[in-house]
Amino acid sequence: MAIFNSFENGEDEAVYTREERAKWRPGLRALIMISGGIFITFSLMNPLFFPSESLIIYNIVSMGMIVSLVIAYMVVGTEFYARSRWLDPLMFTLLGIAAVILMSALADPANQTQTSFLGMAVINLAIMYVFAALCFIANFRWFLIWSLSLMAVYLVFLAVQPIPIFPRVYMVANVSMFLSFALFVNWVLDYRARVIFRTNQELAAEKAKTEDLLFNVLPQPIAQRLRAGEAVADSFSDVTVIFTDIVGFSVLAKTLSPGHLVRLLNEFFSLADQCAERHGIEKVKTIGDAYLAVSGGTASSGGGAREAINFSRDLILGMREMADRSGVNISLRVGLHTGPVVGGVVGSSRLAYDYWGDTMNIASRIEGAAKHGAIAVSEATALSCSGGFEFSEPELVTLKGVGEMQIRRLEV
Repeated sequence: MAIFNSFENGEDEAVYTREERAKWRPGLRALIMISGGIFITFSLMNPLFFPSESLIIYNIVSMGMIVSLVIAYMVVGTEFYARSRWLDPLMFTLLGIAAVILMSALADPANQTQTSFLGMAVINLAIMYVFAALCFIANFRWFLIWSLSLMAVYLVFLAVQPIPIFPRVYMVANVSMFLSFALFVNWVLDYRARVIFRTNQELAAEKAKTEDLLFNVLPQPIAQRLRAGEAVADSFSDVTVIFTDIVGFSVLAKTLSPGHLVRLLNEFFSLADQCAERHGIEKVKTIGDAYLAVSGGTASSGGGAREAINFSRDLILGMREMADRSGVNISLRVGLHTGPVVGGVVGSSRLAYDYWGDTMNIASRIEGAAKHGAIAVSEATALSCSGGFEFSEPELVTLKGVGEMQIRRLEV
């Protein structure tokens, strides 16, 4: 920000202007109402002290001013006002013209007011400068131009008046004092508002980064529930669990360097994340070289078993391409099972949304029964697909900890 209080980024300037002017609407409307009350009060009081013939122009202009204030009150409440800073100098230029007319109307009965036209000019300029300093919202540049232009007009007017030099200098000094004060007030208000705006921007950016990190760990709806102090526990009746791991990873760990092994794992998990996003699959976690995901869970955009199989096929094909590029003989086994699970967040540190139940265990055991580079699914998963895949005939296998179970195989 320079002395003229402006952001280098034009978009930031536009957003700041709109937000700050919108924020000041209640206060500005209050000022307009106060001004209207003052005009009405003077319009009611003046007939008590001035002859009626001298108040005709004054009353006409006063009524016009009151109508103008009503219009200004309505305009201030619009989005057009919030975007259009040029309205400020326009309104106050019209206000200045009206003030001159009003002072001219009261110039004749100066013996009643005990104030000359030049004296009223000093008073009205002072009031206008201070009032304008509070009404030029997020608009210091226009305020500076308008106020200095008004001062120049006043100096030209004063120069042609047949008065001694000392009263002339004294009047200029008085008006200049109020001008300096008004400029300072408007600049400080604008500067402080810009500092707050920039600070809020930085806080919003940091909050967005924090939320991005949080949503990488927890699904967004779950994070919001935790923030609200809710105990997160959910039950799902029909979730397809996907369990996949790298075949012969223990042998690879012995033959590859640690750096090469980590790069290989990172490429595999990154590929799995991309496939999951593409098919609306929810990643649950990684366990060593295994990748656990679900379809139909709390953060899954996919529908169920069909999306889970498409994800698995896509991942296996991607791993084959990766094996060709790296020259490392790697392949995957994938096991799928569909059934009820329980999901939730437990603990108080390193939080994660996890799933539990027999469905999870069975999917893990089915993965162990799958062939290299192929998919094995339970009968429940195959039936959930409603056709469209060329599964093998049901095969009875014995799964550790589960017992005998029918599975189907899908070659990729």
